[in-house]
Amino acid sequence: MNARVLSFVVAAVAYGVTLTVAALVLPGLHIGFLWAVFAWALFTLSITLLRPLITRWLSAHVHRYTWVTGLVTVLASLVVTSWLSPRSGFRIDNLLTWVLATVIVWVGTLVYDVVDDRIVAAVRPLTER
Repeated sequence: MNARVLSFVVAAVAYGVTLTVAALVLPGLHIGFLWAVFAWALFTLSITLLRPLITRWLSAHVHRYTWVTGLVTVLASLVVTSWLSPRSGFRIDNLLTWVLATVIVWVGTLVYDVVDDRIVAAVRPLTER
């Protein structure tokens, strides 16, 4: 399997788990059962597309604070997912939930980044044969 495809699949699973954990912990974050996979895929796609743009945009201003870039990227991806999902599929109710969901998912992305690097490094020798 291509390393980029594997990385995207690992990302989709990691973001799905992280969003589900956030929904279980936060009463103001709702992910509809039937819409969960759609919300996970939409979030994964939006964070994959937005991360390079936001990184490029913010790097000139906050280059020493990469965590700010991560938080802004997660928040923007949550906004995109919320806008493009039906209300019954993905909903964040209040400001506190927006803040906490952003932090929870951001922490999940930190864990994902470590796991993804290790998985891709382990699989790369197998795919280069």
